Amino acid sequence: IGALAEDFSRMAHRLKELEQMSLDASPLTRLPGNIAIDRVINRRLHDGLRFALCYADLDNFKAFTDNYGYVKGSELIRLTGEIIYEAVKADGGADAFVGHIGGDDFVMILSAERVVTVCEAVIKAFDTEVVRHYTADDLARGGIEGTDRYGVQRFFPVMTISIAVIINEAGEFSTAVEIAKAASEIKDYAKEKAGSNYLVSHLRKKPR
Repeated sequence: IGALAEDFSRMAHRLKELEQMSLDASPLTRLPGNIAIDRVINRRLHDGLRFALCYADLDNFKAFTDNYGYVKGSELIRLTGEIIYEAVKADGGADAFVGHIGGDDFVMILSAERVVTVCEAVIKAFDTEVVRHYTADDLARGGIEGTDRYGVQRFFPVMTISIAVIINEAGEFSTAVEIAKAASEIKDYAKEKAGSNYLVSHLRKKPR
């Protein structure tokens, strides 16, 4: 009876976790949200595993949405989620994970040995698909005119994707917050480069 009670308790706990993950999932991409992302990262950190955390973000997304509308922007976010999911599913390994932080930000957690293949697959697929969502005139110009977040009118090139990669070594980070902050800092460097790209940081100490 005691063993049965323990089984029911574990089952109830797991069902509660699944319910939280379902409620937390993005209604647009249906990918797991922040609760699941934090849980996966913290579990791997706790287990002392070596893994890659990839933080993917779209460049010039706001300008695209301002020009083409919310519906087209949402369509591109959904498409990006599908591209990332399929690339990770194909080459990320059996225990790989994809999450949607929100907006145009995504997370991939996978084997460090597979990260280059996956990032290159994501970039190739995204660059192939994104041009289909611009008009011929905008593609001929190489982008669109728009207003940035500071209210300044300027030119925005065709949307690209930037991926910041942190290769976590055992004991390097203590929490999901720490490694997410490190990935965010690397992402800023990745976004400074023109075109779609990924930047891998083999950290041996936490960035300041």
